[in-house]
Amino acid sequence: MVLINKAINEVTVKLVYYGPGLCGKTTNLEKIYANPKLDNKGKMISMSTETDRTLFFDFMPMELGTIAGQKVRVQLYTVPGQVFYDATRKLVLRGADGVVFVADSQESMKESNLDSLRNLKTNLRINRLDPDKVAVVFQYNKRDLPNVSSVEEMNAYLQPGNAPVVEASAINGQGVTATLRAAITRILDNLKNNVDTALYEEPPLAPPDLTQKAGTAAPKISVAAPDPAPFEEVEPFDAPTDFEDPFAPADEHAELLANARAVVTALEAALEQAREHERALAARYGVRQR
Repeated sequence: MVLINKAINEVTVKLVYYGPGLCGKTTNLEKIYANPKLDNKGKMISMSTETDRTLFFDFMPMELGTIAGQKVRVQLYTVPGQVFYDATRKLVLRGADGVVFVADSQESMKESNLDSLRNLKTNLRINRLDPDKVAVVFQYNKRDLPNVSSVEEMNAYLQPGNAPVVEASAINGQGVTATLRAAITRILDNLKNNVDTALYEEPPLAPPDLTQKAGTAAPKISVAAPDPAPFEEVEPFDAPTDFEDPFAPADEHAELLANARAVVTALEAALEQAREHERALAARYGVRQR
């Protein structure tokens, strides 16, 4: 969602880099941030997860000029690609004006690319954004690796339509700037043409159950707290004589502590299961982090 600050005569737009895990989203932002020609940029903020990072920074592309006399500021985000971080992806995608879909060009990543693209369209609708109107650019990354699908093959299964497609090798910096420029141009075209990307009538869709497919479903655990004791009013400065120390051991406290420990143990087991699954997938498909 475009933010207009009339006090400083500035328009802020949001661009999100989306795609499967280890496809090169973080590498794109790091290369952009390290570009010595990029001035007027804010501090890069990194929120790390177990296997991926969400990055953010903003900058002002002076070479793009102004929109109706307003300076343009661009906020860049990445999202974690692993399937079990879907809630984070929904949150980061909220209010996006444009998306760069970073696809891994390796032949073994076809299904991961398709799953991530379907997830993107679903999460756009959940955020009341029209996938057909939001400014989207496709980047076919890792073109420097062997065993990559041709552009024609990737177009056939990803079906980018009229969206721009950029070939890239983000680790080498190739195609990174071209992708960014194409995405910002698409966003500004939407602004100039007053394209309304919001969904008003369509109800939000339920997110796909990608967790089960990844084998990372955590056990469902419910912790029931005891009913609180009824509140008893006490006259000011008239403390009760039978005051009970809240830190003293009690059966209900011990039960809560035991439940909490059970939750921690179960979550640690689920996390280890997810890590083993990730290592197995990486070994099976020969995927390496970019």
